Amino acid sequence: MKRFDNYINGEWITGTEYKQNTSPSDVSVVIGEYAQATAGQVQDATQAARKAFPGWAVSSIQKRADALDKIGSEILGRSGELGRLLAQEEGKVLVEAVGEVTRAGNIFKYFAGECLRLTGSILPSVRPGVNVEVVREPVGVIGLITPWNFPIAIPAWKIAPALAYGNCVVFKPADLTPGCAWELAKIIAEAGLPAGVFNLVMGKGREVGSAIVESAEVDAVSFTGSVGVGREIAVRCVSRQAKVQLEMGVKIRKWC
Repeated sequence: MKRFDNYINGEWITGTEYKQNTSPSDVSVVIGEYAQATAGQVQDATQAARKAFPGWAVSSIQKRADALDKIGSEILGRSGELGRLLAQEEGKVLVEAVGEVTRAGNIFKYFAGECLRLTGSILPSVRPGVNVEVVREPVGVIGLITPWNFPIAIPAWKIAPALAYGNCVVFKPADLTPGCAWELAKIIAEAGLPAGVFNLVMGKGREVGSAIVESAEVDAVSFTGSVGVGREIAVRCVSRQAKVQLEMGVKIRKWC
């Protein structure tokens, strides 16, 4: 049985435990065994992202654009293969699964263009001879927690803009659908980003997700999932003054 590891600081890191990923349409079909990250490995990932952030934040916007464009092209080029994997592990019909993969590829392509269209403004001040300059700056290390129902599209529309604007990422996919997330991570890993800019930590939300939310190295969290878990994340983030973005409303009221 093939095993799939976490991706931390530019390296594939084995887990102390692995979980079988089975097809919901035929539970006898095992797609693979996926590493379950420990709290310590999450800490390694967040620290790696923190270390990589200063360099990535001021990196060439052309370099970011090229990397995202490469990622998007690879996803689109493998849409059939990735669509079949998505259909197998998540349960969508094949045409919808391929459509979701195509959407993910186009998202990376879109934000490759946005890298080159960064905006700012210079405004007059009420003080004579003084101008006010407004610039956009990256937030820092972003923790991303995504659900099972769109296992490649939702990660894409969180990861792509985070990287485009100079942030570093620690990504935890849904425990039910790690396969698409791992393939996306592999594509990102091969795009030439500096070590630590992007990290994948798989596992259960109450362990891996909690470690991300509570990490002092994580400046912001973006979560899609249930109202109950989203409220809990909001409280934890606000308590340590981290930024938080929530998309809530699914019916499963537990860590995904």
